[in-house]
Amino acid sequence: MIGGGQCAVNQAITDGLVLGKDVHLISYSNFGSEPYLIKIGDNTTISFDCAFVNHDAAAAVIGRLPGENPQTGLFGPIIIGNNCFIGCRTTILANVHIGDNVIIGAGSVVNRDIPSNVVAAGVPCKIICTLDEYKDKHKDEFMYVNLFPYEEKKLYLLKEFGEELK
Repeated sequence: MIGGGQCAVNQAITDGLVLGKDVHLISYSNFGSEPYLIKIGDNTTISFDCAFVNHDAAAAVIGRLPGENPQTGLFGPIIIGNNCFIGCRTTILANVHIGDNVIIGAGSVVNRDIPSNVVAAGVPCKIICTLDEYKDKHKDEFMYVNLFPYEEKKLYLLKEFGEELK
């Protein structure tokens, strides 16, 4: 499922972005100038305004030094596993592998590999807890409404939280 920014996503796919089955892209994200170096696994959700940076253009500073090769650059792949959630406004840098069953918190800067079955967040992104710990912590708060039709979900949630909004 592709949200807003569909033209940019379609261009990224044409340019080589690899999407697994049932990937959900929530609105616009920036797949950078090397989308062919990005692979996103099955059943993964990418929230809005995420940035995928497959290069370190700052390496060009080296290339402009006397005697250095002006073609100097740093590049690397970004690989996201299956069943992941990437929070809004997250930036993922080159040479990062995110394992399966991972939640990345909103606004994170992922500059290193993240193993499977964890929740990670921050600048720089660090492991916060295991997925099992997250599940146990929130088990009494989970609401099972994600597949409700919009109006039914709205009624349910307003019944739960409406008083707080008045």
